[in-house]
Amino acid sequence: MRVLVGGVGYRNLRDGSLGPYVADTLVDRTWNGIEVEDLSYGPVAISHNLRARPGYDRVVLVGAVARGDPPGTLRSYRWNGALPAPERVQERVAEAVTGVISLDNVLVVCGALGGLPDDVRVVEIEPADESWGEGFSPHVEGRLDELMETVWSSTRP
Repeated sequence: MRVLVGGVGYRNLRDGSLGPYVADTLVDRTWNGIEVEDLSYGPVAISHNLRARPGYDRVVLVGAVARGDPPGTLRSYRWNGALPAPERVQERVAEAVTGVISLDNVLVVCGALGGLPDDVRVVEIEPADESWGEGFSPHVEGRLDELMETVWSSTRP
């Protein structure tokens, strides 16, 4: 089984740096069909990049996403592939072209333009602090081990 673990986020934005941190931390642990990559670049380019490669059986995307839950809330789910209305997809593409990096943009843009397999898993955490700087808030720091185990569990058949 060929799996890509992709971290999504901005560097130096405290909890918002979770995706790149996960990619940096796990990149040396790639083995047995599992690849790890920092996908913190434009979703349109990610779609092109993924379509140019041999297909993956599964993609696991990791990042910090504010959804209004208590800080540190860990969410893990299989993305259902549902896309918003065409005008919302276009808004996401426009955001992506102007440099907005977000896990939701990767899902919507790559879902619309192609590149994702049918099996996409998402591991995300509710951020407490997305201000400029290094290091995670205590809410995220305290969940890192569990988050990493959740990511690795998501790569298993």
